[in-house]
Amino acid sequence: MATIGLKMLYVGLKDASGNVVADAISGLDESGVFQLDTSKANGNLGTKTANITGLSGTPTKIDGNNVTVDVSNPPSSPSVAIDSNLINYLAKEKMLGRVPNGIGGFIDGDTVPECGFIVEAQVPITLKSVFFCFGRGTFNEASHNVQTNTSTAETRDDDNLTYTALTYDKFNGDKPFATFYEGDPNFDKKAMFDLVFPGQTLITANTTTTTSK
Repeated sequence: MATIGLKMLYVGLKDASGNVVADAISGLDESGVFQLDTSKANGNLGTKTANITGLSGTPTKIDGNNVTVDVSNPPSSPSVAIDSNLINYLAKEKMLGRVPNGIGGFIDGDTVPECGFIVEAQVPITLKSVFFCFGRGTFNEASHNVQTNTSTAETRDDDNLTYTALTYDKFNGDKPFATFYEGDPNFDKKAMFDLVFPGQTLITANTTTTTSK
């Protein structure tokens, strides 16, 4: 499905049972789902890109008797490279599994927490939403490129995270991702959020928010 723009990213921190942590202190949000929105009050400045790769494995040709007789289709291994202008610092540290040291700092924890993740875009013509859903996976932050400002320019260093998707038992056959279309007659937004973020309260009814041309 072709898309236009990047509408929203949603993240939910999972507990050991696979449910989201619906608490603003131990989790990311009291609803269980944190929106990487454009609200300065929430400590966010929106996201530029969410580059999804690995949705399909690389097929391998199988040869026999000097001809190609079959194709091996390995499983997908998705990852999402995120370039955000700014993510709320406390939410980001929790997503990365870093723990506070008690004096305003954060250090790597012993384990990396699993998170559910949804990328919402829109389709051309109708602008109905398309959702790339990942039931479980981990975030990591590999680098920061800090540069000086100049006399004519302000240099920014974005929040660049990579999400690595894992297989998810609630997607048929333990698949690592699912795609949902708001324009499908059977689409149920609440059911989708409940599937990706069990225990969430952000979406409490099957509502749609799309505007059409």
